Amino acid sequence: MADGHSRERSVFLSDQAASRNERRFAAAVIGCSTLIFLGLAPFAKLPLAPVPAFIPIYQSALLINDLITVVFLLGQSQFSRGKALIVLAAGYLFTALMSSAHALTFPGLFAPAGLLGAGLQTTAWLYVLWHGGFPLFVLGYTFCGADQPRRAGLSMLAMAVAVAALVIGCTFLTTAGHRFLPVLLRDAQYTPVMIGVVSGVLALNLGTAVVLSRRRPLSILDLWLIVTMCAWMFDIALSALFNAVRFDLGFYAGRTYGLAAASLVLVMLLCGHSRLYLKLIKLHRSEREKSAELARIT
Repeated sequence: MADGHSRERSVFLSDQAASRNERRFAAAVIGCSTLIFLGLAPFAKLPLAPVPAFIPIYQSALLINDLITVVFLLGQSQFSRGKALIVLAAGYLFTALMSSAHALTFPGLFAPAGLLGAGLQTTAWLYVLWHGGFPLFVLGYTFCGADQPRRAGLSMLAMAVAVAALVIGCTFLTTAGHRFLPVLLRDAQYTPVMIGVVSGVLALNLGTAVVLSRRRPLSILDLWLIVTMCAWMFDIALSALFNAVRFDLGFYAGRTYGLAAASLVLVMLLCGHSRLYLKLIKLHRSEREKSAELARIT
């Protein structure tokens, strides 16, 4: 019975151990991303034409990707590693809501100074909290056990409410309380505080990737979360450390990495569900053939 149960659970990416070929493919993706990053980093300060429409398009794509990922993860949490996947889903919900708050407060997008009473430091601090908060949820997923919650629906609802409250708190802190926060931008230039804070966020993301890589057995989901954290680090470095101002090469390239990071796990979940659906179709056809053969014999 235990063996049958383990085989039943192994159809989910959170349970499937990553094969050698899958690890090699993920390493190749990280290697290519690193080479592209190294090629772009020296030119991150290169000014480009401002395209204000880029921000709502980018943020909308992030929101849709993250929300779909949340739905997939919560669906899998009912069968496999319930608490851990709920925590990871909370991380993706956090990024979805924080990206929305970031877009609403972005200067010049919906209002000259941004909505929600945004100040000069609001979007910068939202970006820092957004990119520093997600790896904390991934760490929570890493250390959370594989137990199923007693009341899955209640746990999901509590998670959603807690994440919404956290995002509201971050937004309130960076809008109504922005004058009390350290200055990250002065005359459109990064301050030493900004460099220190972003470096800390980068270190947090790197530490999360290292912790994930030490998991045994390393699942397919763990593997692609590592790739996601690497893309997340390149996003931060290009768009908040090496670049100079908004709408330069680092600004655009970093956010492209961010969109790729938001899409990686979703793509793997979609591929996994497609394979599972094909297996289900084959199993259904096989059962129909066996039933027809049995009916013919009897």
